[in-house]
Amino acid sequence: MTHTCTMDELNEHLGNDDGLCIACGSWTEGGVEPDAEGYECPSCDEGAVMGAEQAGATGNLAIIDDEDEEN
Repeated sequence: MTHTCTMDELNEHLGNDDGLCIACGSWTEGGVEPDAEGYECPSCDEGAVMGAEQAGATGNLAIIDDEDEEN
């Protein structure tokens, strides 16, 4: 499953060193290196958190326009 966010959201997550759980779609709050894989998710307890850059590079995160989010 590919998760989505806007470029503004991505920049905020990158600035905070957040990670994306590819199992449940939750964002972690800091402490995740950009190229990380396999960190434990505090929401679902799966070892499926990736750094935001890594999630994009592996096709697990797609950037959408702000307009697309409103629809």
